[in-house]
Formats: sequence, structure tokens, C-alpha cells
Amino acid sequence: MKTYTPGPWFARPAISEGYIVTAQSGGYAPLAKVKGDKRGTMAQAESNAWLMAAAPDLLAALQAMLEACPDPEKNDAIVQAVKLAYLAIDKCSL
Repeated sequence: MKTYTPGPWFARPAISEGYIVTAQSGGYAPLAKVKGDKRGTMAQAESNAWLMAAAPDLLAALQAMLEACPDPEKNDAIVQAVKLAYLAIDKCSL
């Protein structure tokens, strides 16, 4: 598996224009600056920044679902994995 900057990640307004996605890994390292462009609005830029910040949580939720779903039958582990997925998706909401 490829490595990435460990979470948690955060989205916040940039000092100038747009939003900054940062990681708390021994400090707040900037990962990305997200701005609106002629195809998108600042509201879309903000939503994109929050989605990027949720990436580590989304990955963890998907990994939990894969571990809990060796077969298609529903059990308590699958129910818990689905809850984790919804929590990660909710983090993307403003």
C-alpha cells in the first residue's frame, strides 16, 4: 500500500483566497490549497477542502468495511462498519 501523510487532516480558510488542507503530524503541514476557478465557486472549493480533509477517515471506514465483510451476510461487525462509513461521510458535510 502507498503511504500518505497520517491524519487527522483539517480544512480551514486560507489567509488570502480559498482553503488550506493541513495535517497534524508533528505540526500543521500544508497538504493542499483549494481555490475556486472559472468552473467552480468558492462554496465548491470549501466543500472540496472538507472532502479532502475527510480522506483519512474515509479510508479507515472503507478498510473497516472490507475487514468486516468477508461474506455477504449481515452481522454486528458489518453494522459497525456501515456506521463508521456514515460518520466519515458526515464529516464531508458542511
